[in-house]
Amino acid sequence: MTALTPLFIQKARQIKLLLTDVDGVMTNGTLSFFTDAQGVAREIKNFESLDGMGLLFLAYCGIQTGIVSKGASNTLEFWAKELGMNYLFYNTSVKHRALDFLYQEYHILPEEIAFIGDDLIDLGLLSRVGLPLAVANSVAEAKQLALYTSPRHGGDSAVRDIAEQILRARGQWDQIVQDNISGQFQNPKRELRIVKGL
Repeated sequence: MTALTPLFIQKARQIKLLLTDVDGVMTNGTLSFFTDAQGVAREIKNFESLDGMGLLFLAYCGIQTGIVSKGASNTLEFWAKELGMNYLFYNTSVKHRALDFLYQEYHILPEEIAFIGDDLIDLGLLSRVGLPLAVANSVAEAKQLALYTSPRHGGDSAVRDIAEQILRARGQWDQIVQDNISGQFQNPKRELRIVKGL
């Protein structure tokens, strides 16, 4: 296991919210479509179940979670609700505008936020949050901003790896393990706030 840097540990202990991109981070970036009986194009997304558990572990430990995506699909809303997420920002072409919304509506400061990104569209958000994060398939510019880059690729449990590193840095991972052994772990239930078109 890669040793966590003192700066990563410091920043991880300060965060209240983890945001993540979707395509290339929660998925491998492949976009698949089919046409339904009404002739409407529908998108298919393949998510890694381990990533979902990692996000549930964060929520269980009191860290809010959310998605910031340029795209939009009913699948995103379904998955965010399944994972007990707090926020879903979609049709968001300027991603760092989510920070203004979160501060104005919920008084969450940028330095209290972590974000996982993989492409150039994510750089504005990565450069403004307290804990910028990347995945193995991220572009070089995203990796340069990241305080931690997962050795895992998007769609291949990179989000789970990052969630584990954050919880280890905060001293909460052992409790997650014990609560799963004892059966005390339960999926958190939260109301999802959906914001479109920032």
